[in-house]
Amino acid sequence: MKNISINPGKNNVGAYVNDINLKNLNENQVNNIKDTLNQFGVIFIKEQNLDPESYQNFAKSIGQPVIYPRLKGLDEKYPFINVIERKPDDRNLSFGSSWLHQDTSYLADDRPRYTMLMGIEIPVGQGNTIFSSGFNAYEKLPEKIKDKIKDATGIFSSAGPIAVTRLEREKEMGIKSSESMEAEHPIVKTVNGKKTLYVSPGHLIKIKNVDEKDSDYLKDYLIEHVNKEKFIFSYEWSKGDICLWDNLSVLHMASEIKNCKRVMYRITIK
Repeated sequence: MKNISINPGKNNVGAYVNDINLKNLNENQVNNIKDTLNQFGVIFIKEQNLDPESYQNFAKSIGQPVIYPRLKGLDEKYPFINVIERKPDDRNLSFGSSWLHQDTSYLADDRPRYTMLMGIEIPVGQGNTIFSSGFNAYEKLPEKIKDKIKDATGIFSSAGPIAVTRLEREKEMGIKSSESMEAEHPIVKTVNGKKTLYVSPGHLIKIKNVDEKDSDYLKDYLIEHVNKEKFIFSYEWSKGDICLWDNLSVLHMASEIKNCKRVMYRITIK
């Protein structure tokens, strides 16, 4: 069996995991995948074309798949797989678009950590997923900003600016989710000894534990910072591709899709 090879993505955001068949993994390969995920925050595995059972089984090798309450499951046999579909005649914002975010930052400390997508039906030239590295963004902060935010916490809300994309999707699917949720988390987190920014612009509504006069300034500064081109990689999908990311260290958003169909399978993992 071939050894796994790793190639970093553009701007050192994420990594491609090559020479692997996710239907036939040994323990060493699973550990290599987890180590790469911890190091880079997001991994890209090309053209796997997994059936639902293999896809769900791979998720279980990473952690515990969880039911995502704001989207319907594929069916009774595969409740952890959510179908994210964009139709040609959709005119509203794409689900998860317009704002970089870290999934479920509005939940407390037992929230899911990882998100995984697989491309099922991919339009040509549209539908990239945008990733931003919290590792790289933190590393390039000025020391004075690092000092200001070292003990800062953020208030994250499901009713933050990105909520408009969720509400539109829930209306389409006939789902009514619970009332808005809020949670507080440190703005600076550590993953395997490496510091990363946790700011989720789509959900962040306030920064605490800083000088009050600096709160709004730091919120705006950090949101602008993680959106800088040098921290961004726009991933172009092919059918069967899998992207798996750690929401502690990587931000993401969907790009807009117009006049075409796109279908993705999504799994949320603790």
